[in-house]
Amino acid sequence: MTAPAAAKAASSPPAGYVWFVVVALSLINMVSYVERQILTLLFAPIKRDFNLTDTEVSLLAGAAFVIFFVIFGLLFGRMADSGNRKRIILIGAMFWGLATTCCGLAQNFIQLFLARISVGIGEASLNPSALSILTDTFPRDRLTRAISIYTGSQYVGAGLALVVGGLAIHFVAMLPPIALPGLGVLRPWQLTFVFVGLGGLLFTIPAMFIREPVRKGLAAEPSAEEKARRRSQFAAFFGTNRRMLICHFAGFSLSSMLGFGSAAWMPTFFMRVHGWAPQDIGYVIGTIMAVMGLSGALVGGRLGEWLEQRGMKDVYFVLPMCTMSTSMLLLIGIVLSPSDKVALGLLTLSTFVGTLPLSLITASLQVVSPNQLRGQLAASFSFVGNILGVASGPTVVALITDYVYRDEHAVGLSLATTSVIVTPIVVSILAFGRKGLKESLARAATLYAAPARA
Repeated sequence: MTAPAAAKAASSPPAGYVWFVVVALSLINMVSYVERQILTLLFAPIKRDFNLTDTEVSLLAGAAFVIFFVIFGLLFGRMADSGNRKRIILIGAMFWGLATTCCGLAQNFIQLFLARISVGIGEASLNPSALSILTDTFPRDRLTRAISIYTGSQYVGAGLALVVGGLAIHFVAMLPPIALPGLGVLRPWQLTFVFVGLGGLLFTIPAMFIREPVRKGLAAEPSAEEKARRRSQFAAFFGTNRRMLICHFAGFSLSSMLGFGSAAWMPTFFMRVHGWAPQDIGYVIGTIMAVMGLSGALVGGRLGEWLEQRGMKDVYFVLPMCTMSTSMLLLIGIVLSPSDKVALGLLTLSTFVGTLPLSLITASLQVVSPNQLRGQLAASFSFVGNILGVASGPTVVALITDYVYRDEHAVGLSLATTSVIVTPIVVSILAFGRKGLKESLARAATLYAAPARA
């Protein structure tokens, strides 16, 4: 073994440990999506108890969560680029778990809205630090598969949100009334939030054993004059890579609108159109999302590596272009199907196809940027993606249902309408960005190969 190779091997953590890091971070990511998405199965009782419209209840799933998620995400992104990333994650996870519990104590729409804002603040801490830790833990040729597990866990979480919600609805129905001083008797949907929020704290335990990794891929240390302009470093990086980054931010943010809109309203579609009970559709769709979502993310990560090794350097954009076009056709089939069984079959395939490029979307930002900008870049994309996706996706579908079709049973047509309009726009944006993506990848390979430092 050569001296450089021996030094590299000595400095690399054991294989068992690096995969433990992936699992620990993925568990927290999974829980974050359980606590984020559990609301979608509880739309009906919340709407009934607080006398809300589809548009108002969609604000709880979207805008209420996103308002401070994106603002604090930028702050946590800067903290992740210089602070202790493990500590940031653990404190944030405890905060959002308690905030989810507070959702179950809300007595009106405003209180629930504020509690959802608090969930967003806590969850904003996760991605910038987690992705930075993974990028510093894994070698470049295995990073995509590591991120595919981490990003795939969000689909497990979103699926478990429906399964856990279904189990909780069944469980709390068997409990005697639970009353709290000053709050009265808690409704079943409120108890669901309490159980999920407190139970999720247990999943932070493995992350306590993660070690803060050394930082790799740092850009060259700035000169004395450049240090005075340090705040403009991110702006300079963005300007140099603007074609790739603008197309990435715009294309994938719009695509997330479809994803979060579907995740929010698909259970309701099966309840309203096919007559499913909330707990039943929670079990079925939750299992589909968990199994097929994780499978698609894992297969997509390996497929992306395979295609890139065979010369398709712009696979980060090409694969999403193909999968989005396919998903649009499958979604149309789902909402037009007269049979719930056929619709579920198409939903299973659509979930797998739609999650194939998930890790590539995240990894593409990590591989083109220097270490000290990765957290800020991830947070910036989260800002744009959540404003256009999480905040607007559920509400756009609800607005079409309330004000275009004017029939709550037309929620499926609203989903299809949104996809038919947005998908061609996204594909066109990514096609234009392919040249910029290749240039950014080539630039990163040359500039950010500096040695690691603690």
